[in-house]
Amino acid sequence: MKLNLSRRDFHLAAANMLVASSAGSLLLGASSPAFAQSRSVKLGTFGAIDAQNYIRAKNMAPKTFGPSVASDFVTVRAGSEVISAMAGGSLDMCNIGSSPMMVGYANGLKASMVYVYKNIVDSECLVVQGTSGITNIAGLKGKKIGLPFNTSVHFAAIAALKTAGLGINDVQLINMRADQIASAWQRREIDASYIWVPVLPRLTEDGGKIIFKTGDLNQHNLLIFDALLVRDEFKQKSPDLVLAFLKEYEQIARTFKQDPKEVVETMTKFLNVDEAAVMRSLNTFYPVPASEQLSSKWMGKPGEKDTGVIKTLQTQAQFLFESGQITAMPKDVAGLVDQSFVAKMVA
Repeated sequence: MKLNLSRRDFHLAAANMLVASSAGSLLLGASSPAFAQSRSVKLGTFGAIDAQNYIRAKNMAPKTFGPSVASDFVTVRAGSEVISAMAGGSLDMCNIGSSPMMVGYANGLKASMVYVYKNIVDSECLVVQGTSGITNIAGLKGKKIGLPFNTSVHFAAIAALKTAGLGINDVQLINMRADQIASAWQRREIDASYIWVPVLPRLTEDGGKIIFKTGDLNQHNLLIFDALLVRDEFKQKSPDLVLAFLKEYEQIARTFKQDPKEVVETMTKFLNVDEAAVMRSLNTFYPVPASEQLSSKWMGKPGEKDTGVIKTLQTQAQFLFESGQITAMPKDVAGLVDQSFVAKMVA
C-alpha cells in the first residue's frame, strides 16, 4: 500500500514554478563559475511545501552540497514522471509515493529507497458526502468512490475496504485525476472520494465527512509513506551528496514542525500560495527521524528484511500485481530498500 506534504500537495502551485532543471540552477545562483562545478545533483520537486523547495527558496544548495556542486531542480507532477526521469538519467533524487516507486522497481528501474520521506497520517482521507448517511466503511457498499488509480490512495482505499470485509466488486471505484474530483463532488456524481490535500479540504468545506484516515491503517500493520528514491548510478558515484541531502532534510523537517511561522513566510512568497494552504501542509506533515527509521518498525538496519517498510512493500507489490498494474511480482522486494544511509545518519 502507500504514503506525501510534497508529492501530492499544491499541484496548482506547481504551475507557478520553474519546470526546467536549468532554471533551477539559475534560481540558486550557482555562485561558482560553471567550470568549477565538477559534479551536479538533480533534485525533483512536486512544486509543494517540501524540503527541496525550501532549499530553493532559501538558496541553501551551495551550503548543503558544497559550492562546487551544481544543483538543478526539476518540477514533476506525478510519480510516473519521477520514474521516467530517473530512467532517462535526468533526475537523481526525489520524494515519491510507494505505489509508483514499486511500479518502477518492478519494471526494472535501477533506483533505491534510502529514506522514509514522511509518514502519511491525515493528509489522505476517505471522505463521504455529508448528506449520504454513510458513517463507516461498511456503508460504502454499492457506492461510487472517486480517486486517482495507481496511487497511494488507490492502495489505501483497497486496504480500507478490506478492514470492513469489502472488496473492489462491492463498490464502484471510479478513476479520476485529482483535479477532477472537486467538480465531480460538487455535481454529486460521486458518493465518496479517497484523496489528499489540497483537494481534501475542498470536499470537507462542501459538506464532506471524513470516515477513514490513511493513518488508521497503521493498526492493521500497514505503513503508508512517501519515500526518497535515488537513482542507483548517482548513489554509487556520489553517496556523500545523498547523505548531505538527508542531513539537511532532517534539519528542515525540524524547522517545519518547530518554526512554522518562518516556513509560512518563506513558502507563501516562493510558491505564491496563501498562508492557510501552507499551514494545512505543515499540519499534515509527519517526518520520521532517522533514529526511528533504523528500527524494525520502519526501514531497519542494513540487510534486515523483516521490517515494516519491506513488509508493506511486499503487500503493495501483491496488490499491484493482482490489479494488473505490474505484470510480474519482483523477485526480491527487499532489493529496493537501502538502509545504509539511515545507518550512517545515526552512527
